[in-house]
Amino acid sequence: MLQHVGGVALLTPLGAQVMDMNGLVILNDTACHVWELLAEERTLDELAAAVAARFDVEPARARADVQTFLDEIAPMGMVGG
Repeated sequence: MLQHVGGVALLTPLGAQVMDMNGLVILNDTACHVWELLAEERTLDELAAAVAARFDVEPARARADVQTFLDEIAPMGMVGG
């Protein structure tokens, strides 16, 4: 669950995730944008294109950053497989 506390975006575990996670995940602006985009099913390329457009970065860099974020949150059970 995404929460904004004191200007900081935090992912907090819910349900069974509470037992698997130790703490919270702090999101930067890019990760927060990707998380919000994940409210709908999207491909890696769609996510990367949205990040590249919003943050004015090269598509290849955006794709690598999105993949890194997804790889980091996948083991936490926060995104579908």
